[in-house]
Amino acid sequence: MNKSIFTFALSLIFLSTTNLTYADDHQPVGPAAVEMLACNFNDGKTVSDLNKVVKDWDKWADRKGHKYSAWSMTPFAVSQTMLSFDYIWFGFSPNFETWGKDIEGWIQEGEQTIGQKFNEVSTCSPRSLFAVIPARQVDWDQDTTKNNPFQLSNCKFRDGKNMADLMKAAGEFNKYIETTGADPLIAIFVPDAGNELDIDWDIKVGAGWSNYEEMGKARQAGYQTGNTALQDTWGSVLDCDSPRVYITNLLRNGDE
Repeated sequence: MNKSIFTFALSLIFLSTTNLTYADDHQPVGPAAVEMLACNFNDGKTVSDLNKVVKDWDKWADRKGHKYSAWSMTPFAVSQTMLSFDYIWFGFSPNFETWGKDIEGWIQEGEQTIGQKFNEVSTCSPRSLFAVIPARQVDWDQDTTKNNPFQLSNCKFRDGKNMADLMKAAGEFNKYIETTGADPLIAIFVPDAGNELDIDWDIKVGAGWSNYEEMGKARQAGYQTGNTALQDTWGSVLDCDSPRVYITNLLRNGDE
């Protein structure tokens, strides 16, 4: 993690502990906490075995009052070098305080019980944590949105640019999106604990759509002659690599 992003991550931590904003239910809000684990199915195991364990885990998490949501992300459009895993476990908490509470319960109890069932199905990497800042939010029905696309890119800040510039650019790009009728989710992933020490990127940018038709519309609009909206906004602040697209499926909705 380079110095500027490390400083930014520390500032997020400082703000969250010294000047918290609270929702109506007195829970701190933002930034969201995300953890990703790369997983491979053990011999003879498939997604149906995972889903059986997830059902038991979902009931256990409900009894514990956990707010943790999770998705599986399977490769759809990725490079050959990215095919070293079967799926990514994508865990989401509305903030780090809630994540810490839920993970405490998992480590003290869940890992020794339902966790053993997960281990029989898949072998996963250690978790990588991210602080997630929404750049554009949506109100899809998570329980009815299935097999929808989500893409991730690794990005570097251009010389002299920072997070404030990015948020301003994102706001300008959102104005363009409103003219297209599209409805993408866009989020900024700031690396926290568990990421590689020698990464050559500053942040990840994620974009998701409710279905592939919507993703196709967005790409078609971007290729229209004279359309420089993306380059003039996000592209003026970030230099990003080729996105990886994943098929996502909701495993648990912690908001219910």
